[in-house]
Amino acid sequence: MRSKRRKGKRTSRKPSCLPLLVLLMAVVGVPALLVRSCTVSFFSPREIPLVQLWDVKKNKLVSLTLEEYVQGVVAAEMPPSFHPEALKAQAVAARTYAYRRIRRGDSIPEHPDAHLSSDYRSGQAWVDWAEFLQIHGSAAGRVLQRKIKNAVKQTEGIIAVYDGEPILAVYHSTSGGRTENSEHYWSETLPYLRSVEDPFSLDSPVHYSTATITLDKLAEVLGVDGADNFKVIERYPSGRVKTVEAGDKWFSGREIRERLSLRSTWFTAEIIGDELVFSVWGYGHGVGLSQYGAQGMAQRGYTYDQILQYYYQGIELKEVY
Repeated sequence: MRSKRRKGKRTSRKPSCLPLLVLLMAVVGVPALLVRSCTVSFFSPREIPLVQLWDVKKNKLVSLTLEEYVQGVVAAEMPPSFHPEALKAQAVAARTYAYRRIRRGDSIPEHPDAHLSSDYRSGQAWVDWAEFLQIHGSAAGRVLQRKIKNAVKQTEGIIAVYDGEPILAVYHSTSGGRTENSEHYWSETLPYLRSVEDPFSLDSPVHYSTATITLDKLAEVLGVDGADNFKVIERYPSGRVKTVEAGDKWFSGREIRERLSLRSTWFTAEIIGDELVFSVWGYGHGVGLSQYGAQGMAQRGYTYDQILQYYYQGIELKEVY
């Protein structure tokens, strides 16, 4: 007799996930391992440099990241009401100035542990957020704070370079109509700090100013017997004063500006009675970026990189972290 085979129910098998997992590992896992073992620099995380800052108001050393430092410089150096592109240009200039000092190992003579000081006379002004909010008010200050932080964030890690090296990114408030060559205010000739026409800063509230001093006081300040012969002897092509005669001495335009606290070295002088009346154009040394010029350019539609490349001739922008 033939034995009958019992028909049983077939058990349904689900398709195995193993082949899919193997394929996934091949597609994702192997390249990931290759990337991890790769030593090319752009796959490696870059750390933001640390700044050792001497806070002159608190009389102490503060350690903060370069980006945090740049926020405080922009907040202190440029009106926060300025156009975002002007604020970005200021951020890159401030970052470049600090990055150059860190890279060169520069320090503050009075505080060798500090790269920089919050005192503008030694480089760049800086303010912490607590003081900033106290100045501008809590509500309005928060809005301006976000604006500044956004400008810094959108340029994070970007500096200005010339021949691959960070530039000396100096700047000033208002040029008066034309910026100045570096060697006409300091001793060093730098190819990117060249005099350029600056029609963009003409709306600055400090484009033009006047100052008055008595002739007796002038003679006292300059250390001469009399100053009634005060006159400009020579000017640079920009219009700024190179040499002045007063009494029996000659002075540089920079000396006159610093001793008399004039806003710039671009001035004329006229004796009226027993006083000397100065007419002054611009505010600051006049070299590099004009801050009100940056504002004027931004309002005309220029971007921050175009602004920087106008005031710093022949530079490139580079992301260093």
